[in-house]
Order: sequence, then structure tokens, then C-alpha cells
Amino acid sequence: SKDVEKMQAKSVFAKNCARKGQVLPRCKLCDEVPEEGLRGGYLINGIFICRGCEAVIMRLQVGTPDYEEMLNRIKKLWE
Repeated sequence: SKDVEKMQAKSVFAKNCARKGQVLPRCKLCDEVPEEGLRGGYLINGIFICRGCEAVIMRLQVGTPDYEEMLNRIKKLWE
């Protein structure tokens, strides 16, 4: 029944949250929630970027296709 589905969804949600009402950040580049929560990234002008994406950005070489793709993704965050 729908009530059972709602209860199952609530229990799955509860297992993923340490405390009731906890809000976890989601990276705007990779759409993942870091294990460390807010400590797992940076909040820049209201947009959260995880440390994993930050590490990828730091390794990119200017002028490469990957660099251009990431640059466009970052630009879209503030459009």
C-alpha cells in the first residue's frame, strides 16, 4: 500500500541522516553528497562544491577539452 511505501521511504531517509532535520550539502558539479557533510567542500556565494571536484579543478590543464568543459559548467552555476 502507499502507506507502507511512505514508511519505507522515511526509514531509508532516516538511515541516511544522522539527526532528524539534518540537511546535507549536495555538490552542484557532481551532484554528490560528501561523507563529511559541510566539511567536505566549500560554499561559494551560496553554491556548494565538494573537495573532490575542487581537486579535479586544480589538476586541469588550461586549454584542454576537460578544462573548457569544467569552465562552462562552473559558469552555468551563476547564470
